[in-house]
Amino acid sequence: MPVLTPHMKTVHVPTPGMSYVGDAGRLVAGYLPPPERLAFYGGLGIAAVLGAIDWPVAAAIGIGTMVARRTGRGMEALRGRARRSTSRT
Repeated sequence: MPVLTPHMKTVHVPTPGMSYVGDAGRLVAGYLPPPERLAFYGGLGIAAVLGAIDWPVAAAIGIGTMVARRTGRGMEALRGRARRSTSRT
């Protein structure tokens, strides 16, 4: 008489090595703003949580600041290109 025995497969889940974890940390840090801006955004968040300002106002200030900084960098790059092109002629 045959006897049935349960057979279970085990799955090996690889764990990330230290170099992988370090690379991931550097990747995330590349997307974070500098510490002074991080403190500014954190302060906005705290002000919204404490009720000093409403959260939509804090979000609008934060997004407006980000857009203004990016636009400012874009304008500086355009000015630099314009200076280089006029100095060549």
